[in-house]
Amino acid sequence: MKILVIGASGTIGQAVYTQLKQEYKHVYGGHRNSKDYPIDIMDTTSIKKLLDQLPQLDAIINAAGTASWKSLAQLKEEDYYVGIQSKLMGQVNLVHIAQDYLKDNGSITLTTGILAEHYEPNAVALSLVNGAIHSFVNAASNELNRGIRLNVVAPGAIAGDFPKNKKFADHYPVDITDVIEIYKESISQNITGKVLKKY
Repeated sequence: MKILVIGASGTIGQAVYTQLKQEYKHVYGGHRNSKDYPIDIMDTTSIKKLLDQLPQLDAIINAAGTASWKSLAQLKEEDYYVGIQSKLMGQVNLVHIAQDYLKDNGSITLTTGILAEHYEPNAVALSLVNGAIHSFVNAASNELNRGIRLNVVAPGAIAGDFPKNKKFADHYPVDITDVIEIYKESISQNITGKVLKKY
């Protein structure tokens, strides 16, 4: 299986990339500052350029994307656009482009998180984006061709990255190894249109 992990320098992406490298021969770790596999999901040209250089893939996992952290009272229109352009449209555009580079029955896995459903102070903008991605995956998964599957992993805060004994969005952090298993489920099982939650 040939797999591209985007965001392979972040907390989740790096852990997923490292584990998959132990299990599969061809795993590529892409991120904005990578010398070997540079990619910026906010730039469609960047997405196409990297995918043009890689062999035809079986799976793409995206763990990249950001959004503004501010209270509702502090948020301005331009603050919302940070997440809309990065975590929302970056992942949407990735799906549009990536479907043409995947093998038949290939897999695309996006990333959101607990904030799509649960409240945390200063996370309004990220909650908006996460919820939108869930709706996109639910609908778009029905219209992909060649058996290509589309799912999204929604983890809670990651233990170690966040204190184990402190709640985030009213839930205790989750172990990264458990989150990795959800990504593996997404790429290996015959499922599509699913929000795979771990929190």
